[in-house]
Amino acid sequence: MGPTTRSTIVVTGLLVLAAACSTSTPSERSTTSAPPEGGPSAPVAEVTVDGMLEHLEALQRIADAHGGTRAVGTPGYQASVDYVIDVLGDAGYRVETQPVDVPVFEQSAPTVLERVEPSPQAWEDDVDLRAMLFSAAGEVEARVTVAEGGCDAADLLGFPTGDVALLQPGPCLRRDQVVSAQEVGASAVVVVYPDTEAGRPLRPTLLYPDGIEVPVLAVTPAVGEALEPSGGERPVVHLRVEASSSWEEQASVLAETTAGDPGSVVMLGAHLDSVMDGPGINDNGSGVAMLLEIARWMASRRAEATVRLAFWAGEEEGLFGSRDYAQAMSDEEVDALAAYLDLDMMASPNFIRYVMADAPPDPSAAEGNEAITALFTRYFEDRGLEVEPIETYGGADHGSFAAEGVPVGGLFAGSGEIKTSRQADAYGGEEGEPADACYHQACDTTANVSEVALEQSAGAYVHVLTELAGVDVAA
Repeated sequence: MGPTTRSTIVVTGLLVLAAACSTSTPSERSTTSAPPEGGPSAPVAEVTVDGMLEHLEALQRIADAHGGTRAVGTPGYQASVDYVIDVLGDAGYRVETQPVDVPVFEQSAPTVLERVEPSPQAWEDDVDLRAMLFSAAGEVEARVTVAEGGCDAADLLGFPTGDVALLQPGPCLRRDQVVSAQEVGASAVVVVYPDTEAGRPLRPTLLYPDGIEVPVLAVTPAVGEALEPSGGERPVVHLRVEASSSWEEQASVLAETTAGDPGSVVMLGAHLDSVMDGPGINDNGSGVAMLLEIARWMASRRAEATVRLAFWAGEEEGLFGSRDYAQAMSDEEVDALAAYLDLDMMASPNFIRYVMADAPPDPSAAEGNEAITALFTRYFEDRGLEVEPIETYGGADHGSFAAEGVPVGGLFAGSGEIKTSRQADAYGGEEGEPADACYHQACDTTANVSEVALEQSAGAYVHVLTELAGVDVAA
């Protein structure tokens, strides 16, 4: 995620939305798994850090046993699905899996990038660069031309056919820039990502492989500088990507409370997959662990509304699980869904207490969004803790529901955002350092979580869920 902040309007009162009864249930769209014999486990009195850490350690063990990743399409992802099903089943839930087609990217050899002229220099995969998700395979030797914009092919008129396009991220999807470069004849695309450094390059997604015809790399600023013209001479590079993409059926995991009004549903979701380059313990084991503990806490309580829980497949590739679910909802199901709360990156070690304050695509959801934001904000303010609103532009799974007109909200502890001096004073931590220096990296392990952020965020979600769903907090 790469959001920017904006101001928010505080709306007093609780979110109250009239809702019609749902005409279909998740079980009609999915396979199910009944709870194990022996009944549910003992009630959870409260959501604790120890409980969440237990889940994070389990997810770390899964990644360690499966090549260091829990990315969708890998055995590590399937083991994560199995783990969530087991935990929910032990808590007494009837668990459902919803199939979803997700594009899976596999790299069969390290990506090569080297300057051939004017002076040879080579860079290292996973240190200085990465092939983007769904990059085409290919080998190219060509001159580099610095290109401006690229959000529209008209930006690149006059681009030399066959050259490698060197781009900066534009105010559009990276996919749009790549397709524009292809249209004007670029043989490959290299995108320079600011605020990255050697040892921690990003691997952005091109969303899906269809229509991507050239190799596409993400590189650090140092590499980008070395590829710019020197003395009027444009460098020649050799690059090679050995990778493939395929569409595979994966599974999201769903569960909901058996009591509560089916015509008024509060939904919480967290994406279950990691990136391919690491175990994803903060991103997004932290959201998964918190949601599992909230699920165990809810299992022994009653609520006026139905509470639905989701663990999404394919968020890192492009919100596939949540988007598939949201787009399949009937009008009645959309009306019944009073709120969707997203849990993504809850434990960034240099955390910032962000409260989502997105401007919704559907203006009719604005009041609902603002009310959810106000609930989270007041929770922290009542405890003397500062927060700040953030506009995420629907960049996580909540965006799938916002697109359908559902009120959304949640918290975010930060990813690559650089902490300012004011934020360091407000939240502690290190000024001038990213909220999560291991964002999308192999170092996103159990050592990469803030227990303080986990505890504070969990308390806020329990409070907001209690208010929105009318939870009877007595165990």
